[in-house]
Amino acid sequence: MFRKFFTAVVALVFVAGGLFADEIKGVFKKFEGGKVTVEVDGKTNEYKVGDAKVKIRDKEVAISEALGKWKEGDKGTFTVEKGEVTKIARSRK
Repeated sequence: MFRKFFTAVVALVFVAGGLFADEIKGVFKKFEGGKVTVEVDGKTNEYKVGDAKVKIRDKEVAISEALGKWKEGDKGTFTVEKGEVTKIARSRK
């Protein structure tokens, strides 16, 4: 009985954690000083970049390293939690 309850609580925490993340689709402008600038619907927004890692061609690299290779005008999806980018995905052309 306790195991089922504990499993349900853990699952609820994971689901609830994902509810507070915003997925932003926009145009990459620049990355400098640990912050990324993204344009969404004509408005420019700036977000801090976290220490999270992303998988690129079977390698895990820091988000900051991956964003260093993006070019101005690249389109992508940025997952933002508490004002900090935790995931990125570049849109294919």
